[in-house]
Amino acid sequence: MTTVFGIDPSQVSATAHALDAEASEVAATAEHLADGVPPAASLPGGRTVAALAEGAGRVAAAVDGEARVVEVVSRDLRTFVEAVDLAEQDAAASLTATTPGGGR
Repeated sequence: MTTVFGIDPSQVSATAHALDAEASEVAATAEHLADGVPPAASLPGGRTVAALAEGAGRVAAAVDGEARVVEVVSRDLRTFVEAVDLAEQDAAASLTATTPGGGR
């Protein structure tokens, strides 16, 4: 496949794949943040631990939201590559179907 606007579609696909991996890592981090805080009753200063748990939950939710955004960007990149591939195939088919002299 040729480059489009100086961009090789395989590079875009590779970037989309890397973004999928990043989204998985970020989602896993969100789980660890939320699960890493011990129960408030297990340590002295239960209020501090409860506040820590609430903060970790909020950060985990934000990080999970980031993972979802990364997944959407990855999906959009793949859609872009598919559209470029299809347009290139259609253009090539159109050119090969055209006879010299402009007729079909």
